[in-house]
Order: sequence, then structure tokens, then C-alpha cells
Amino acid sequence: MANFPTAYDNLERFTDDLCDFIATPLIRQLTGGIHVNDALIHNSWETLPQEWTRWWSLISDHRLAQQDLINAIDEDAEPRSKGHGEQAQLSQSRPESLTEWLSTMKSLAISRTRCPGPTITLPEVLIARMKTKKISEVSIAAAYIQGVCQSRGITHIIDMGSGQGYLSISLAYLFPNLQILAIDSSKSQVAGSQLFATSLGIPESRLKHIVHLIDGSLGLSAIINNWADGQKCMLVGLHACGSLSEHILRYFTSVICIEALAVVGCCYNHIVPRSPSCPTGFPISSALREKGVMLSATALMTACQAPNNWGTLDKDRSRDKEKSDFGKRRLYRAIMEKILFDKGIKMNSRQKAFWGIRKGDLVHFTKFARRAMDCLEIDYDKITTVELLYYERKYQDYKSQIAILWTLSVLCCKVIESVIALDRYFYLVEQKADNVDIIPIFDFKISPRNLMVVAEKVVYKSQ
Repeated sequence: MANFPTAYDNLERFTDDLCDFIATPLIRQLTGGIHVNDALIHNSWETLPQEWTRWWSLISDHRLAQQDLINAIDEDAEPRSKGHGEQAQLSQSRPESLTEWLSTMKSLAISRTRCPGPTITLPEVLIARMKTKKISEVSIAAAYIQGVCQSRGITHIIDMGSGQGYLSISLAYLFPNLQILAIDSSKSQVAGSQLFATSLGIPESRLKHIVHLIDGSLGLSAIINNWADGQKCMLVGLHACGSLSEHILRYFTSVICIEALAVVGCCYNHIVPRSPSCPTGFPISSALREKGVMLSATALMTACQAPNNWGTLDKDRSRDKEKSDFGKRRLYRAIMEKILFDKGIKMNSRQKAFWGIRKGDLVHFTKFARRAMDCLEIDYDKITTVELLYYERKYQDYKSQIAILWTLSVLCCKVIESVIALDRYFYLVEQKADNVDIIPIFDFKISPRNLMVVAEKVVYKSQ
């Protein structure tokens, strides 16, 4: 793997250190051992190193502490040099043990700095229905895919999880020599893609759409082989959600006509962990299974975060209220969970999934709590207004603690995503794929899910 973190030149040592780090008690706690919503129930703040909590308690605005933590894992920053003014002074006073912990976390993350590569300028007719982020992604992905196809004489592309067809339609429109098979499980998405392709004059002989569940089934393999008709193919997936990326990898290794692979994952919270009922779940590689790697639902959700893209207090004052409301919502949620725990009111996960909070519910805690109780179908007489006011007064000064605990959790995003990417890398290597790599294909500031897993098959080298 060429894209090692700069602190390593040995894949085995990097893998060992990464797996050891995510298994430490603190990382386990932050990524699922104690969810931030349960922080008041388990006194999570007291479980952190006292040197850290004492230092944070001296900071007048917890948002400065949050920004300091986020700056510390920025790839382009030195451990104590990011920011200026008050922010810079803060980083200089940070406890050494915290700086070391943050530096270790930073050193174990696969680089997200975009690798140099070509970009295609998309015509107006294609970008008219795309947002800026999608334009950037398709411009880069299309150029990369075309380059692989040219170098290996590939004329057939399979786009799994094709969605609205941004990538597949762009490839068909830009490169008339290519034939594309666009596969998605959503009838409405496929119908929309077909309609747009037709409006551009792209015939079905060059861009074929099918609605099919992408679940590793042999039925889809047969469809692909029949469509390819003996031609070499490249399999691609642009932000393949959750376990879809893992299914794409399996199709690459098992379908004989597929020669090259390029897949970018996303929505890691939809990954299905390995269990007796799902023996093919994460991790999919023997390398990580043998190390006993497991990621909780909270850890998988953490991998979806991108704190370095949140903006800063100095540069984005317009978002101050939004950030303040977010911090209040976190605090109110933690207080509500504490009340439910203390009162012995048990909720199942299905009920909590319907716990929807609106902006107006943050006016004060009682309004928030009543909204939550309505969603959870809890009678008001089970938790009185007097009790709600008591809990609000008791925990009103815990906002800073909850905010910092939340930030510590999302700081783990890059190392958790690195574990997921490494699992997919090892799986392909174990399946005897060639030229396997993890490439930061997009600009991280535009597309934080920018790690592309690529591979080829040795079998076609002699052709």
C-alpha cells in the first residue's frame, strides 16, 4: 500500500499500532463504551484523565477547547501551531499527555490529502443538475476511470449503486467508446437516471439500467456476465453506502469478466458487523478478524464525521448560533437520558428512533423534554414539571463537558475510517488481487469521504 501514514514505512507495524490504539480503553469508551447521550448516567467526564479535565475547566469558552482538539488532528498542522491569538496560546498550554494522545491519533490516520491526478471539465448539460460537491467528485472520478480503461483496454464499466446516474451518465456522455451498466436497487432513482440519459440522446445500447438488489447474490453475477459478453470490465462505486462497498469488493473478486475496481465508501453506520446471523459482516478480511477487530454502531457512526470541515470560531462567526444550538441539544439529550434512567423508564431502540427534535424545542429544557416524551409516548405524570426543572438546574453547567466529550468522540473519525479502509485493502490482497491501494481521490475539504479502494486482477496481465 503506497498511501501509508507518514510515520510508517511498514504495513504490518502500522496495522498493529492502529488496531492496538482503537482497542485502548479511552477509544473504546469514546466510540461506544459510553455514548455521549449517556454521559451523565455514567459520569463520563470523571473517567477522562484528570490532567485534561482540569485544563479544560480553566477555558472560558468550551468552543475554544473543541476547536483546539479539532485543529490538533488537522493533517497540515503542527501539534501546537494551528490557529492564532487566543487559539494559539491555548494549544501552547495544552497538557503534554493530551498533545501526545492527539499526535498518536493523527499519526495513525491514512492521509486524506488528495493525490495528484487529472480532472475533467464537465459540460453545462451535465452539471446543471449537480451540486458543487458532486461536480467535483464526478469530474475527478470520471477522469480516473477513463485513465484505467485506456491503460487496460477496457470498454465496459459497471456502476454499482448508480443512484441518479451522475457518474454513469457522465461516463457515457463523455466517452462514446464506453458501454456502461448502471445498477441500483431503487426504482425511482433508476427511472430518474433513465429519463435524463434519454434526454441527452444516450441509447440503451451504451447505457443500460437495471433495478437489482446488490447483496452479493449469484443472480446479479449472471446478469453482469451476460451483459459483458466476454468483454473485460471495470467495476466502480461512487460513495457506495455501508456494506454495499463490501458487496462490490466480492463481485470484483468473483465475477470473472471484471478486471479493475474503484470504489469509494460512505455511510459507514450502515455497515453490518459480523455476527452468527451475518458471518460475512465486518470485518471482511482474515487479517482483521484474526486481530479480533470489532467496531460498535457508535464507532461506525463516528467514521462518518469530518470535524476538520466544520469551520472555526474565527472564520465562521455566522455559525455561532447553530453550534450553540447543537451544544444545547446535546446537553438536553443527555439530561433527558439521565431522567429516564433515574426514573426506570425503559425505551427500546425503535421508540428512540422516532425522537425527533425541532429547533423551537430548544427554547428551554421543559419544552425539549415534553417534545421527547410525546415522541416516546410517555405520560406527563411520570415526569413532572418540577422534576424537569430540578434536573435542568442540576446539570445546566455541564454543557461544556458534554460538548468536549462529543468532540473527543468525533475526533476518532479518521482512525476508525482507516480501520474500515484497511479491512477492505486486506480482503482484496487475500483474494489475490493486484495493485491494491487506498487513494485519497477527492479534495477532503469538499468530499470528506475521499478514500478510494482500487485493485486489478493479475489474470489479465498477459492479455
